[in-house]
Amino acid sequence: MPPRAVLDSSVLAAMFFREEASPRALKCASECDPVTLDLAMAEVGNVAWKQVIFFGESRDRASDTLQDCQDFIETACTVIKASDLSMKAFQIAVEDKVSYYDSLFLAAAEREGIPLMTLDQKLHEKAKAKRDIRLV
Repeated sequence: MPPRAVLDSSVLAAMFFREEASPRALKCASECDPVTLDLAMAEVGNVAWKQVIFFGESRDRASDTLQDCQDFIETACTVIKASDLSMKAFQIAVEDKVSYYDSLFLAAAEREGIPLMTLDQKLHEKAKAKRDIRLV
């Protein structure tokens, strides 16, 4: 069985919305038993919105891609409720000086005792000294 890892929204979005990091994100997901947060549903929804509003993607294509991504989250991932990590995430956000949203994913990885996989270089730089975070 592949090792478990928390996939943050940047990895999940890159798996479905075409970008430079998509091949790396797909490889990462294929080599792990994925875990993520329920929050990822909203965050990939925001990515779909940006694709239409800022990058000229057709609404139908973005909607279909969003549905595929959300289906993956529901069926292939172990999904953790963000509200279960609220206080731990707040502590991490303050200690590591990262956004509360990012700290929720760090808290999930810490609680599960598994690495957080991300494409976010700034988050990786801020957290790598204290947390098991890996840049995809």
